[in-house]
Amino acid sequence: MKKSLYLTSALVAASVLALGSAPAMAKGKKMKIGVSGFYEAIIGYAKQSAGFENVGTDTTQASYNTIDVKTDSEVYFTGKTNTDNGLSVGVTVQLETDQTGGTIDHSYLTVGGDFGTVMLGSGSAAAAVLGVQAPNTGALGIAGGDTNGWIVMPTGNATTVNQGIGYGGHDGMKLRWTSKAMSGFSVGASYLPGWANSNDMNVNGGNTGSQTSIVDGGIKYSGKMGKNAIKASLTYWARDAGAASLDGYHIGVSTTMGAITLGAAMDDVSSEGNAADGTPITGSAESADAEGVNVGISWAQKGTTLSLNYYKKEMELATATDGEDSMEKWTVGAKYAMGPGVDFVGTIQNAKWGNEDNAATANNKGTAIVGGISVAF
Repeated sequence: MKKSLYLTSALVAASVLALGSAPAMAKGKKMKIGVSGFYEAIIGYAKQSAGFENVGTDTTQASYNTIDVKTDSEVYFTGKTNTDNGLSVGVTVQLETDQTGGTIDHSYLTVGGDFGTVMLGSGSAAAAVLGVQAPNTGALGIAGGDTNGWIVMPTGNATTVNQGIGYGGHDGMKLRWTSKAMSGFSVGASYLPGWANSNDMNVNGGNTGSQTSIVDGGIKYSGKMGKNAIKASLTYWARDAGAASLDGYHIGVSTTMGAITLGAAMDDVSSEGNAADGTPITGSAESADAEGVNVGISWAQKGTTLSLNYYKKEMELATATDGEDSMEKWTVGAKYAMGPGVDFVGTIQNAKWGNEDNAATANNKGTAIVGGISVAF
């Protein structure tokens, strides 16, 4: 009897101690913030089309310099901790630190678990996170606004500088969910209530509605076929903006065979809004319908990466004028590791902006030769 009583008492005591110590054992440490980022400084030569520069009168004619120096830098403040129930909570704040306009870029909180990762805040959309693109390296990107800083995009050109993922990649405040990878597949979706990064409620409808909401999603596969790495993605987005509403999709695929990576991507955008009389915008002179294609190849070995990339985008119905607005880019890029976190980057890029009315002020082409140093810390 005494043995049984002692044993029972010991078990109860052990249980109390275990239960009492469980929170202390599971309790995570307070989040600590780490600092990282990059700084890139480049110098380059760029020449515009003579016809584009030699327009206007003596008082309105523009002549662009051929030499320029540019910087691109960001500082990242990141932290992560675990909750008592096993969730992972992270915070990221990205500060753009150039004199041309330093500001907060991405700023968001993430919660991760077996369900995947949920993001709340200003960050890339699921379509941007999951999208696969053709490879490119060097001092200038093939998509986005890098080219415009050297070879001027005419104001009369209606094509957008971003590739398809740009539509779903708006950095406004949003809710985003991405799954964990299962058998190489991952999915995700996000919702952006309005483009304005403001604490005011978005005015999306009515006569004074000015905000745009976006919903997007996608699926991505990453795996191997023999010794070759394969990536493929399909993403979709829809923008609700009244007459300016549109939707689009993006398909991308790449494969890495040893030191060589091949990739291709395409996107298609369609206007989905209606004019005041109820007729569809798509197919009309105000249509934002557009198609883009991007192909590239890269070689990487022993700290050196070289790439060749081609990108073209067309808008057939930018205005009522017959023809199309277009952009076309050829890019040769290089990156060489000079030391831990220090790379030489260089790019030769040729770009052509075409406008359907053939006006000299709306057409430009040129070549940029750019190089510099990129430092990661």
